[in-house]
Amino acid sequence: MKKETNISILALTKYSYEGPSSRYRFYNYQECFQKNGIEMEIQPFFPSSYFSTKNKLQKILIVIGSYFSRFLLLLNLLIFKNRYRWVLVEYELFPYFPAVFEYLLHKRGIRYIVDYDDAIFHKYDKSSNEIINILFKNKIGKVIKYADTTIVCNAYLEEYAKRYTDDIFRLPTVVLLERYEAVMQSYEKSDELFVIGWIGSRTTSSYILDILPVIEKFVDRYSDVRFDLVGFDSSLLSDEEIARYHLNIIEWSEAKEIELIMAFDIGIMPLYDDPWSRGKCGFKLIQYMSCKKAVVASPVGINCDIVRQGENGLWAKDADEWFFAFEKLYQDKKLRESMGKNSWHRVSLEYNHEKNCQKYTNLLKTRY
Repeated sequence: MKKETNISILALTKYSYEGPSSRYRFYNYQECFQKNGIEMEIQPFFPSSYFSTKNKLQKILIVIGSYFSRFLLLLNLLIFKNRYRWVLVEYELFPYFPAVFEYLLHKRGIRYIVDYDDAIFHKYDKSSNEIINILFKNKIGKVIKYADTTIVCNAYLEEYAKRYTDDIFRLPTVVLLERYEAVMQSYEKSDELFVIGWIGSRTTSSYILDILPVIEKFVDRYSDVRFDLVGFDSSLLSDEEIARYHLNIIEWSEAKEIELIMAFDIGIMPLYDDPWSRGKCGFKLIQYMSCKKAVVASPVGINCDIVRQGENGLWAKDADEWFFAFEKLYQDKKLRESMGKNSWHRVSLEYNHEKNCQKYTNLLKTRY
């Protein structure tokens, strides 16, 4: 009996494994795809050195090299067009460059799927730089138009994509749940403090600054509270402010990420109510919920779908509601535990990596 030939696909991600969006929406699918007869080669735009270097000149040279490397790769792809069944594209082929190569792929009959887990189009159409706005405000629409399928993670992104295509596929950003289960089985919380936790990055740290007055008021009333901020940009606050607000700023580490979340009593996701935030996928919430945590979030975008008020968490749209949510969950351990169990149940049913992978695999195998 002739062995079935594996499907070969090429993923053109924005980042190497170090980039969260690329890691969770591409790299984490490699093993599952392989089990289902799909070989995925990943070629990131920005290499690992982009994250590790601190030298500005070196970073500029890395960016220039990234453009050149992507250009050569696409040239090769356009010449040898039948090497891959599908090309997966994260956001766009080149940042801040017209959709020329997306158009060339389309004209050459090279089928590509474009993936969005952020409202990346707002970096162009809502840019304060007039030149960028004029040149690129319709760029992402063209990228979607030339694509065979557009993958999005929420309704806001889907509504945007509908302007340019009818072929849209919903796929949330999820975690590998078995990794969380393994850590939870062996983890024991030893800290007696009540820990309110947040996980993010330098670019999302400003959301925490917005609720600092609430944090200050809360730690003034309850002294046995600590705020763990994983990946927060510590340069935004002075040492005195960090101490006054009971902040524990922790450097993000993939190896310790789940363990750090396990130390939380509740997980939070504050957001501004703006177009960029409405395009987010609520991934922080999925991570907290995968660790059986109650959550508190701004009722913005997909957060309204992920957080079911009073069931697995609470919404907080202003300072008074943030304080109320903190206090209610601080005072009621049984409620926290009940919400945590509901969080886990919701994730296992609706934000399950295995189910996601099966849906993704079916897409890649059947749409040809």
